Amino acid sequence: MIFDRRRYGRDNYLYLLAEGGDAALVDPGDPDVALALAASHGVAPRFVLHTHGHADHVCGTDELVRRTGARVYGHGADSRWYPPHEDVSGRRLLELGGMRVEVHEAPGHTPGSVLYAWRGRLLCGDTLFWGGCGNCRHGGDPARLAASFLGVIAALEGSLEVHPGHDYALANLPFALDLEPQNTVARALQEAVREARGRGEEPAPTTLAQERAANPFLRAEALRPVLARRGVATADAGEAFVALRRLKDAWA
Repeated sequence: MIFDRRRYGRDNYLYLLAEGGDAALVDPGDPDVALALAASHGVAPRFVLHTHGHADHVCGTDELVRRTGARVYGHGADSRWYPPHEDVSGRRLLELGGMRVEVHEAPGHTPGSVLYAWRGRLLCGDTLFWGGCGNCRHGGDPARLAASFLGVIAALEGSLEVHPGHDYALANLPFALDLEPQNTVARALQEAVREARGRGEEPAPTTLAQERAANPFLRAEALRPVLARRGVATADAGEAFVALRRLKDAWA
């Protein structure tokens, strides 16, 4: 079993999953980086998984398909950006050769955003980040994203490792700490990321349990009193989530 990631561009991540001679690349926005990662493990990718259709995540896929013949899986609702070979909508499990990958539809950042779960890891794309969530400026809907967080993500196991599509930790955790200055989990995560960067290393993944303790978008109900003190009245966790997303959009 192989699991690995590589950074490309400024802060994007792509991922490699491999097992039993089968391999998949997740969000291979840079085909050269993706193929170098696969080659470093001695595997040939047969599959591509898109978490959503935005260009910075899928712009390497055509070249990757040309060079490998890989089959592309993604949600049909994002076909305006990239039409996949295989539509994962309505599917809970993908059988990719010897690999079994769970699919969790989580619309909001885009209409067709999905999460993939594989061997204790959650590949989140731009839905869930370390300390934050995706914005909804490019074809998204914050109310739908709130429903995905309060429904789909809330039902997942806390032990899952969180593997996002970008490293935005040091953009997100200061916002979390502005809302909750005494949140020791958020502060510890921020310090760990800073230390990793100081060593020239990539940050370690969080767990979903850690995110539930530190990430304001997974703490929407708990933060309703904080919002109220800032003059933002909310009737429930869904409204609180949307209000938090609005505040983060305006965050300096």
